Amino acid sequence: MKKLLTVIFIFSLFTSVNAADEILDKNTFLKSALGVSDLPTHKYLIIKDDVEDGLFKIMKDSYHMPVIKYWKVGNKVAFILEAIGKHEYITTGYLVENNEITDAKVLVYRENYGYEIKYDYFLDQIKGNTLKTSSKLSKKIANISGATMSVNSMRKLSKLSLFLYTKI
Repeated sequence: MKKLLTVIFIFSLFTSVNAADEILDKNTFLKSALGVSDLPTHKYLIIKDDVEDGLFKIMKDSYHMPVIKYWKVGNKVAFILEAIGKHEYITTGYLVENNEITDAKVLVYRENYGYEIKYDYFLDQIKGNTLKTSSKLSKKIANISGATMSVNSMRKLSKLSLFLYTKI
């Protein structure tokens, strides 16, 4: 019995559980959101000075990258943003046009719980949001039982996408 438990324990050390669920490819989202067949070259927004201050105010933390990539076509700007849900990063895509979120998608969800945020019934309430004040969205985003931290991350990323749009 001890040998069996030892083998199971050693095997579990070398087996990794990955809950990553790639829902939508980044390039597919960008082409669809921007309405183009060929992606424009991405640009960078450097996180420093007032951008860094605003980002910290919204996220209550620093961003994990020194720059944020964005793609722009006319007034449409697409961002690929990430935030920690409970333990892992949630990769999202936002399209902002004329200071309003016109599209929001969860591209990769890596948590074991709270996956409901990837469904359209949740994401539809993000669309049409604008910044009422520097820290409030114009429309409420409803909580989901068991997904509070993921929902809070989506709220923060929604505010962040609108804030970043004003800095371009």
